[in-house]
Order: sequence, then C-alpha cells, then structure tokens
Amino acid sequence: MFEVNYLINQQNALETIALKKYPKLKKIKLFLESINNPLFVRMTGSGSTIVAYYNSLKSCKLAKAKFKRKYKNYWCVTAKTI
Repeated sequence: MFEVNYLINQQNALETIALKKYPKLKKIKLFLESINNPLFVRMTGSGSTIVAYYNSLKSCKLAKAKFKRKYKNYWCVTAKTI
C-alpha cells in the first residue's frame, strides 16, 4: 500500500474539483511538478496541503528553496515518510 508505484496511481477526487475552483492551487501544483523531478505531487485528502514526493533529501531541499523563492508567503516544510 505504501509502495511508490501504488501511490503514484492513486487519485484524490477532491483535487480535481479544488484545482478547477481555485486556479492558484493548480498553479502551485504545476510549479511543484516542474522542479527537481518529483516522483509525484498530490493534494492531501482533506485538501489542506499539496505535497511533492522526492527520491532524495537533496532534491527535496533544492525544490524547497526554489519554492520559497517564488512563494515567499507560503509555508513549506521538509518531512520524511516513515
């Protein structure tokens, strides 16, 4: 259930609706998809967060720096799955 290929193929029904209703969310998701080759980018189930998954901590930190430069007023944190 927590294998990368399984997670990549999952969908969030709320995400499609939210991205249509709030174009800024779509813009953020597209930006995250374009930096440092993430495995995938997804809105969380409740829609409170957009998450980008990376293979390495280095790629994640570089993406975080790019994100923070572009979106200065947005909260961004690095975390590790367990």
